[in-house]
Amino acid sequence: MRITGLIIAIALSAASVSAAQTAGTPGRQARPEVKAARATGPIHIDGRLDEASWATAEPATGFTQVDPEEGMPVSEATEARILYDNEALYIGVRLHDRQRPSQRLGRRDMDLMDSDWLGVVIDSYHDHRTAFSMDLNPAGVQRDAVKSMGPGGQEQDDLSWDAVWEARATVDEGGWTAEYRIPFSQLRFGNAPDQTWGIQLERVIGRRREYAVLAFTPKSEPGGIPTFGHLVGLQNIAAGQRLEVLPYGVARSERVDPGSNPFRTDSEFSGSGGVDLLYRVTNDFAVNASINPDFGQVEADPAVVNLTVYETFFEEKRPFFIEGSEIFDFGRNTSGGRLFYTRRIGRSPQLRPPTNAADVPEVTTILGAAKVSGKTASGWSLGVIEAVTGRENARYLTSSGNKDLFAVEPLSNYLVARARKDSNQGRTSVGGIVTAVNRDLATEPLRDALRSSAYTGGVDFRAETSSRAWVFQGSAAFSRVAGSPKSMVRVQRAGNHFFQRPDADYLNVDEEATSMSGYSIGASVARQGGTHWRGDLAVAATSPTFEANDLGYQNRTDRRDIAVGLSYVENTPGSFLRNYTIKSTLRFEHNYNWERILGIGGLQFNFRTLNFWGGAIAVTRFFRANDDRNTRGGPLMERPAKTTGFIHVGSDSRKKVSVFTTIDGGKGDYGFWAGGVEVTTIIRPSERWNLQIGPSFSKESNPAQYVGTVASADAANTYGAYYLFAPITQQTLAMETRLDVTFTPKLSFELYAQPFISSGDYGGVGALDAAKGFTFAPWTGQTGNPDFNYRSLRSTAVLRWEYRPGSTLYVAWQQARSDFAAGTGDFDFGRDRRALFRAKPDNVFVIKASYWISP
Repeated sequence: MRITGLIIAIALSAASVSAAQTAGTPGRQARPEVKAARATGPIHIDGRLDEASWATAEPATGFTQVDPEEGMPVSEATEARILYDNEALYIGVRLHDRQRPSQRLGRRDMDLMDSDWLGVVIDSYHDHRTAFSMDLNPAGVQRDAVKSMGPGGQEQDDLSWDAVWEARATVDEGGWTAEYRIPFSQLRFGNAPDQTWGIQLERVIGRRREYAVLAFTPKSEPGGIPTFGHLVGLQNIAAGQRLEVLPYGVARSERVDPGSNPFRTDSEFSGSGGVDLLYRVTNDFAVNASINPDFGQVEADPAVVNLTVYETFFEEKRPFFIEGSEIFDFGRNTSGGRLFYTRRIGRSPQLRPPTNAADVPEVTTILGAAKVSGKTASGWSLGVIEAVTGRENARYLTSSGNKDLFAVEPLSNYLVARARKDSNQGRTSVGGIVTAVNRDLATEPLRDALRSSAYTGGVDFRAETSSRAWVFQGSAAFSRVAGSPKSMVRVQRAGNHFFQRPDADYLNVDEEATSMSGYSIGASVARQGGTHWRGDLAVAATSPTFEANDLGYQNRTDRRDIAVGLSYVENTPGSFLRNYTIKSTLRFEHNYNWERILGIGGLQFNFRTLNFWGGAIAVTRFFRANDDRNTRGGPLMERPAKTTGFIHVGSDSRKKVSVFTTIDGGKGDYGFWAGGVEVTTIIRPSERWNLQIGPSFSKESNPAQYVGTVASADAANTYGAYYLFAPITQQTLAMETRLDVTFTPKLSFELYAQPFISSGDYGGVGALDAAKGFTFAPWTGQTGNPDFNYRSLRSTAVLRWEYRPGSTLYVAWQQARSDFAAGTGDFDFGRDRRALFRAKPDNVFVIKASYWISP
């Protein structure tokens, strides 16, 4: 427990040092009330506010700084007015400025960067949990998002929401003016004749990094949607048009290296089409549907080399599955992973045909998907997703040269249903979730490999105190999977279970089982408010038989966890630092045999200087423990102790050139060491251009990388099998590059490219001497040479033109090339670079056009 004492001592020391800097903290202001006036005539959206109706609306002027001078009035006068008619809400804001406003062009939903911005955030449900955000900068660029309350009482943005709304900005010698038209059809609200909504108005002055709001909450208190002001005066409004139709067509050209695939040529063309539908059943409930969706414009996943037992997690990038995902969020307090991982829908086929001379689809076809979401007047949030993916067959040549078909993915149905009841002005919520996967396993290989059904369900709760300073959360989930005995054996022996471990008397592989059920529970308490001190305590447990990977994502089961965190926050600027946070953490995990499998203690210091440089310094100690995964189903072995850390420093992002540097490293028992550096440079030569270049290099020496398992009755100390390991030195060089060129707010070009080179140089192979140990006897048997060199280049270029509101034309190009060489292992940049560009590229060209119709 020495590290715990050290952490507490450092935090207390920081508190005493900061006392000299601390001044009085500004208090929360009364919630402002903004009254909307009914427009007396048409409003033309041109950014001028010259219609007579604007003079009838009461101005809202009480903006207060959050940064850089917390609690002080906004540095430049700001006046906002709100009108409405039968179809839309209108916002007009005059943003005075004694200097020319900062402006930057970019595509829709661009980062804030160094530009000025006006933000309008509307909690039209008035549930204090979700809101619709619409931002505009002086160059006319629009951002829109759905906001929700996330962990720690912080807002989180879903930028995939693209509503159909109008906004214009004009710049003059006295500042700039913003004018919005937001159709009621794009919002969700109840049916009451007199509406009261939550509202927040935000102003960003880029040159000062100033952030000011109408409804101010000090940093010492939880803020966000529950603390918004109130928009009143809306009477007898309706959602308007209930149906939106978005048909689209896609033309696709592929020039690829067919390799061993005898069914493809190096040049193929195809066309397809589909339609997205949105129907508002009521003012506050809507149905989204997509028939034959296409995501050809979506950016490619980055390349990785994964030598662990755990599956790589990739973020969702498909708009249909991102938009509105907040309602399906569940299980933050459990250790069982996510119950809903959208990448399972439309995944790569899970089976492979008997020979390599085959044409295997890259992804599973989504035949159709529908989503229902909304809220009731009594506070219930409801969401349902239903998706059907088609059966995928791979064409292949048999060993005798005949053509045949092999089912690599079955016809499948996916269902997620979520309900949550919010009350007490968003401070309390209880809810539940159910997920289901049902597969049509029409062939024996499918029945042997996959589960016929997989279900999960759970309940969760969240409660904040009246001041919102403390929050209590908890959740409990269950799972049940069913299938043939062979498929259930595969589940039990999978890397997230490893029931075959020979030293785990509490686990066993049931070869006759046709189903398996498990649970995952967790609870936490956190102090999320306060001038300085914050903290949290969490406990969780996941049974060995819990299984959620058919529609969710989990790395492992069989764990009991406890974690505690303590933070000291200083938001009062001093002589050098604008703000800083010191956070200490301690976490321990045990399996269900109470063997410690992980112990971590950490300390992190985050800071921002007065000139808006920022950074972080962290150190983490991994205590010696047991590893019940590294032998891939074998006995426990030692998890060596190690210490890791990083230093991150970033310059002022307002400048034309910004640099962000991270240096990390570690050192541990048995010769473990690691080091790496990443330098990301952002260059903005003009208001239209943005170039980001991020080279990174890492090198790691792992004293024991798993190589394989050889069964032998002579291996008495390791339960009848030799578990083979070898030291490895792995080096990885990559560079993520992004180029954004904006011609107009509606026409933009984006390029993403990632060259990636990785090598693995193995040492001599040895067999684990004994369970729970970390010594190895030289292996004289055959293993082959596991050394490798992997080279990859992935790139995506997209020209996006929003040629009319809601209607978009995409022209996209994707290129992928890769090369894998076994038996070398050393890192040679020149040789690997040449090998990469000698590899034959796969080029895919896509033209996709959509047309928004609201009949």
